[in-house]
Amino acid sequence: MKTKINISKWAFLALGIAFLSSCSEDVMDKINENKDNAKDVTSKFIITDIETSTAFNIVGSDLSFYASVYMEHEVGTYNQMWDAETRNTQPTSASTYDNSWKTLYQNLKNAKTVIAKCSTGGVEAGNQVTKGVAEVLAAYNLAILTDLFGDVPWSQACDLSILQPTVDKQKDIYAAVFAYLNAAITDLAGKDGAFSGSLGGQDLLFGGSAKAWTKFAYGLKARYTMHLLYRSTDKTTDLNNIITWADKSFTSADEDAKYAVYQGQGTAAASPFAQFYYDRDYFSVSQSFLDKLTARNDPRANVLFMDASWNLQTNPAKIYAAPNGTADEAMDSYDLSVYSVAFKMPTNLLSYHELQFLKAEAYARLNDNTNAWAALQEAISSCISTKITTLVDDVNTEQDLGATAISDTQIQTYITSKVKPLFDANPLQEVMVQKYLGFYGGEGEALESYNDYRRLQAFGQQSFIPLSNPKNSSKFPLRYGYGTSDVTANPNVEALYGNGQYVYSEKVWWAGGSR
Repeated sequence: MKTKINISKWAFLALGIAFLSSCSEDVMDKINENKDNAKDVTSKFIITDIETSTAFNIVGSDLSFYASVYMEHEVGTYNQMWDAETRNTQPTSASTYDNSWKTLYQNLKNAKTVIAKCSTGGVEAGNQVTKGVAEVLAAYNLAILTDLFGDVPWSQACDLSILQPTVDKQKDIYAAVFAYLNAAITDLAGKDGAFSGSLGGQDLLFGGSAKAWTKFAYGLKARYTMHLLYRSTDKTTDLNNIITWADKSFTSADEDAKYAVYQGQGTAAASPFAQFYYDRDYFSVSQSFLDKLTARNDPRANVLFMDASWNLQTNPAKIYAAPNGTADEAMDSYDLSVYSVAFKMPTNLLSYHELQFLKAEAYARLNDNTNAWAALQEAISSCISTKITTLVDDVNTEQDLGATAISDTQIQTYITSKVKPLFDANPLQEVMVQKYLGFYGGEGEALESYNDYRRLQAFGQQSFIPLSNPKNSSKFPLRYGYGTSDVTANPNVEALYGNGQYVYSEKVWWAGGSR
């Protein structure tokens, strides 16, 4: 009996130590818990994060910086941008776009999280508008991902249980893009009825307006249908659909999908292009772009450039531009874009003027030159008046450069005397050139210029927009290279990447390639 009692004492002692140990671990877990690192977040707050990341990290940042070099909106004159300009490692390196590659997938994962939360069975089921917004943002990020990289992991991506997802074909990914947009249009006709309520001010693009998001979705359908035009089996129907969907989208520049919450120089929230120049000084005026403006006596040539001391250059003949592909690698040598000091310039996700350019191209390809000319005039007028006004207000506030606005009379004189004769000679070409000129600036529209150029290549029409970099004869980047994070961790991506040289030889599917 004594032995049994002793065993019981030791057993109780062991149990007590185990109990105290487990309590200690629980306490320590709570002590070490980061209260600010929430494990679950209401969808409206996730939407804010996706919008900010899409505008600042994707549309307005690295991806557009490189596109602006490839499309000769800017000349890269230092470090990574000079390497991109001279085709020295940057276009083929797996590290070049890795930050953006990872961010795109994070944005998509967050969008899918919101969609799941707001779907039947989710914790916010009934928030149809929030779900529709997430679907538009998913479509937007997914389209950029495949437009730039081609075939990519998607159907198995954003799932932490699958560490090496398979690669999907661009054709199938684009089907998912349109499925998201169609679902969004349906959901946006509903309401936000869950406990968490509507988006309201957490929506930094449209303040929670379902009507605005619906217009955005239709505009994206127009944009992406144009992306796929080379692969279309019924071009007439698709061109007419582009016109129809553009007409269902924004009716003025006041409705643009733009991220306009940048706070200016010296803040943690400055416009990404200006902040990049201010921090790095990697860009200079492009000679080939300047030549296109001066050949047309375009009034924008008098307000878009400044010298290295930030003095406005109002005489285009005195602008010291960098030669494309052969510039010296140097800071503060060549003149630069006024956008380099536009610290509050909004990031355009989709603009009214882009929609008018899409309509003008669609009409021109349908040989309806009357309507093409009407749409082109509206596109140019809106583009110049809106962008230059915003730019002048911004740089006058930030730097007191004294930039001069372009009057409506100047715009109309330019359209009538310079653009109309060129349009009459070749309607489609002048539409594409004017769109290229209009997309210049720090708002992230260089990405669409890059997509346009590759579409023109597919049709054998790249001569519409002559580029001057001598490296283009063999080394024009036809796509962006996969990011390091998957090249090194996913054999499915590694096999496609190889040594990275494929970016000079393999077009994406919608531009006539196989992947």
